[in-house]
Amino acid sequence: MDHHGSDTDCQGECLQLSEADTAWWASVFKTLGDPVRLQLLIRLAALKGVEVPVHELCDVQVSASTVSHHLKRLRCMGLIESRRDGRVIYYRLGHGVRAALLQILHQKERAEAP
Repeated sequence: MDHHGSDTDCQGECLQLSEADTAWWASVFKTLGDPVRLQLLIRLAALKGVEVPVHELCDVQVSASTVSHHLKRLRCMGLIESRRDGRVIYYRLGHGVRAALLQILHQKERAEAP
């Protein structure tokens, strides 16, 4: 659907989603609907795949345990990846997620253009 409300002109890019895919995407958007989770995802996207320890992500005006909860939700959706090294957990953006975010952000810019 374009920004004027018409879904008849997809310019060859219309998608047909299965019921399962529709449910998955709804879950992704629901997950990203939380401002803290979105902020964490954007911060990881800015790092272009570089891993960071969890303590470097804890400056988002919520407690460390809340950050861990949000990171778990993002990881469960496959948006980020983690690995443990001793007591430290490192996070990075999931494969292909940065490109998808950039496409979505670019689409917003196209929708706002006159």
